[in-house]
Amino acid sequence: MNRPLQLNLNWKMSVFSSVCLIGFICLGFWQLERADEKVELLKRHEARINQAPLSSAELLKLSEAVDGLPVKLSGNYQAQPALLRDNVVLGGRVGFEVLQVFTDSATNQAFLVDRGFVPMAATRLIRPLIPPTDRGELNLQGHVYVSTAVDAQFGAGELVDELGIVQSTDPLILDRVLNMTLYPHLIRLVAEDPFALPRYWIVTTVSPDKHMGYAVQWFLMAFAVLIAFGYFTFRSPLREEETR
Repeated sequence: MNRPLQLNLNWKMSVFSSVCLIGFICLGFWQLERADEKVELLKRHEARINQAPLSSAELLKLSEAVDGLPVKLSGNYQAQPALLRDNVVLGGRVGFEVLQVFTDSATNQAFLVDRGFVPMAATRLIRPLIPPTDRGELNLQGHVYVSTAVDAQFGAGELVDELGIVQSTDPLILDRVLNMTLYPHLIRLVAEDPFALPRYWIVTTVSPDKHMGYAVQWFLMAFAVLIAFGYFTFRSPLREEETR
């Protein structure tokens, strides 16, 4: 004989369950929105990197929305030693990213070019071996990189050490070290450039698939809260006797 369920409503549990349920559902939908944003971001980035590269003169006319734009420069690398961006890891190896100044001959504009990664030498007291570039007229292709990170504002004497190691990659900060006016954003060499070095430059640290996975987890937690609330709220008399 089936016994009717009894309602055992506890207001504290009801409030707690409601808050958790609403919170988990909201977090799930927030992750779905983040996934959609990342999909759009990747689409825009793909569209930008595949468009025709801009010349230096064309790029300098733009002041906004330049991140990811392809650019083609003609000129030469400057003779001063490369700067080394500190604390870079690639393939489990610690090292630096190589930053060199390239001057475009058409506009005489200096650009800070990120060539890629070099591993650290035996110790930090030894400057790593950096593959050289040609000193003649070169054609360079890369993409504009606009950093979203906030660089530390170093003092003039702390920007660079004796090995050329720097913490900041902001051209607006490093131009004090180089004593020249740099284009305000980095140029990252394309992988096909003959002087490009290994790199791992990602568009986003969290992919749309990961956001979808996080959303599923939040929705499952909301479902678990709902099941637990129903179990402890609607109890049969037989189950009440068994738990005594």
